[in-house]
Amino acid sequence: MPPPQRAPILTVEDEDDWIVSFAFGPQGTDRLTLKRTPRLEFMLRPEQRGVFVGVGMGGRPAPLVAVQWGSKSVDVVSTERRYSLDISKVDGNLLAAALQVLGKMNFDQRFQLAGV
Repeated sequence: MPPPQRAPILTVEDEDDWIVSFAFGPQGTDRLTLKRTPRLEFMLRPEQRGVFVGVGMGGRPAPLVAVQWGSKSVDVVSTERRYSLDISKVDGNLLAAALQVLGKMNFDQRFQLAGV
């Protein structure tokens, strides 16, 4: 497995949508975004509910399967791909906020959350 990609920037939203988004790539211009919109899920079929992983502006988001959270890295696994990110440079308060939102996202145990 290749070494984790450096992800020095983390964005967390905890309002109508629950979002944890990592900036990575050479200049931190690419984004890996985990998103759940609980207020709208009641209108969706069961297979359309849950957390979805999107990369950048293109492509179709894929369902989240697992998150393995470590002290310096995080692995995000979707039905399409596995991402390994180096989060060693991210502020501890942001990391704690991201873990809190990930816990909320997983209220129905739709994905594996380990290492927390």
